[in-house]
Amino acid sequence: MASRLVLLGGALLMGLWAAGCDDGETIRPPDAGTTVDSGTGASDSGTVDAGDGGGGGGRSDFTCNVVKQDGCAAGQNCLYTDLTDGGTGSRCFPGACDPVRQQDCPAGQRCTYVARDGGDTQRQCVAAGTGTEGAPCTLASDAPAGQRYDTCGAGLYCKDDALNDGGTGFFCRELCHATSDCASGDCNTVLRLAGTDELPLVCGPPSARCDAFAQDCEGPLGCYPATNGPVCAGRGTLAPGAACEFSNQCSPGSTCAVSDGVGTCRTLCRVPSGSPACSSGTCRALTNNGDVGACVP
Repeated sequence: MASRLVLLGGALLMGLWAAGCDDGETIRPPDAGTTVDSGTGASDSGTVDAGDGGGGGGRSDFTCNVVKQDGCAAGQNCLYTDLTDGGTGSRCFPGACDPVRQQDCPAGQRCTYVARDGGDTQRQCVAAGTGTEGAPCTLASDAPAGQRYDTCGAGLYCKDDALNDGGTGFFCRELCHATSDCASGDCNTVLRLAGTDELPLVCGPPSARCDAFAQDCEGPLGCYPATNGPVCAGRGTLAPGAACEFSNQCSPGSTCAVSDGVGTCRTLCRVPSGSPACSSGTCRALTNNGDVGACVP
């Protein structure tokens, strides 16, 4: 079982790819998960938004909005998923219940991911465990034959974490669709579970803050605008003018700015004036990012 810090394209799709406590799978490198709810377009105040991950612009790989849980029919959840080309997208998945909102389960039960004999993993209502946020967890000993799920309480999932002594422990972590679902930290950790194409998220440590103009993150990370100010994330390679969904799909010094529902990589600039300035276009403030703006036509 392994965990490694990797960051996806993301205003920010970023975070940890982490193996769940029952999958034993080694994770692979594409960036992973925080979703940042950044709005849907230019506002009357003259600001634009950093890309928020689906439902409005950029490529069609993101067919629904994970953060806002928009774009899916009743009985479906919008979740991240692996693409055949090695990238990450989002799509609607049918399921028996919602493990974040804890909907559609009888009293005394919780919605969680259940691994079954035969190799598939599904969202299912099961007996609620007793593990609280941060508490050690294991597989439930009283699970019905042919099913495997953990001892955490409602809304939590048993995730592996590195210990100070170099070992690995398993602790209950809060499931989330967005950082607003987290009691603390950010919704920035992706679980890769064997037997499902769904990539659920759990709350992780707050992302490191940084200076978008100084680009003062430790390599190989770059500094990108996000929902509540610039944070360190994996560096993208898209040039200004390219279509995008997330800020850190773009090269350092630029961001995915969403205007009228369309995401495009734009060069960063300082608002209301100063250095760096735009060589072309107008410097428009990015929502909730202080003096950080983007050069838009």
